[in-house]
Formats: sequence, structure tokens, C-alpha cells
Amino acid sequence: DLSPMELRMLTRRSLNGSMTVVGDIAQSTGAWAHNSWDEILEHLPDRRPPRMAELTVGYRIPAPMMSLAARVLTHAAPGLRPPRSVRQDGQPPLIVRATDGLTDRLIEVIRRELDAVEAGNVAVICPASLVEPVASALDAAGIEYGRATRRGLDAQLTVVPVGLVKGLEVDAAVVVEPGRIISEEAQGMRALYVALTRATRRLSVVHAEPLPAVLQE
Repeated sequence: DLSPMELRMLTRRSLNGSMTVVGDIAQSTGAWAHNSWDEILEHLPDRRPPRMAELTVGYRIPAPMMSLAARVLTHAAPGLRPPRSVRQDGQPPLIVRATDGLTDRLIEVIRRELDAVEAGNVAVICPASLVEPVASALDAAGIEYGRATRRGLDAQLTVVPVGLVKGLEVDAAVVVEPGRIISEEAQGMRALYVALTRATRRLSVVHAEPLPAVLQE
């Protein structure tokens, strides 16, 4: 997500031209999102030829959940190969259609996830336009929750705008209206990929609006 100017600032701090850079192009979602490592290398030290090592094994996300995220990855970053998950067991992701309105069905799913993870934590990942409506629904239902902060997640249940969820890890994630995440975010498909890869145990997707085709495949 670094701009060309920021990358050049890093270059000036590498006195011998040697750097180790770790990142995931599929999670490049900011205003300066890059589409390839070649774009980034243009602004980094060139005294030595670059050497790239691709990480192909994932240890955090169960295979059933990674399978769903991998379908989004093919659209978010077509040149990348989805990682192979070591964890072959695990609950398959649950896609829930809210036919009678979003909030009632969402509250039902949230209660179920809180019961399932017991002492674990749950993130409700929303497009920015739905953060306040979701918070109001939780208030009305009498469910305690927190808001994402710079320190991370301080409550068992946290409402997180998708723009802040990168880098976080939770036991269960409830992704709300994936279609709106795609339409609202500058790098919508990548933002959805990030949202789908935050949980280590359970993943639910709740929608009232049409489900993106990539999740219907």
C-alpha cells in the first residue's frame, strides 16, 4: 500500500542496497495499491538482482474456508496462486441469505457464533456504510460489542469496518453484505478477500443484497 514516494524513502534508508520485503499483493487495498511486485521493485534498491520466494502453504486458515477465499483471490489478484492450507479439517463457511431484512438474520448469526466460539472472539466485518446500522441493531438486541481501534480488538464481539480489518485475526468472522464491500472499496475484490481470511475457526457471510457471482460459483 505504500506510495512511490514512501517506497523511495525506504530505499534511501538501505545503505547497502539490501532489503527483505514481505507482503501480500492480494491484500494491497489502499489508494496506492500495487498490482505486482515489479511495480514495487521499480522504487526499491537495484544494486543487486531481486530474488523472490513465494509462500505457498498456509497454516492459519482451515481448507474449507480457504477454498472460498481462493475463488475471490483469482479475481482480486489473478497472477497469484492460492496458498495450500495445512489444516484440512474445519467448519465450511456458511452463506446466509437474509430474506426478511438484514438485521434480524444477522443478529441470529452473531448469537450463534458467540455460542460456538465460547471464550473466543468474533468480528462482524461490515462495509463502511453499514457500521452504524449494525451497531444500532446490536444495541437494540442488547448484545455487548466493541469497536475496532488502533490497538485491535478489545471486546469478545467487535464491529469492524472492512477498511480496518487487515492484519486482524479472530476465531470467527461474520462478513456482512459482500456485494457492498466490493462496490464501496477502492479495491473491492481485494477488500473482500481480506475480510474472508481473518478467521481461524469459523466464517459466515450474511447478505440481503445480491450475492457476488464469485461467491456463487
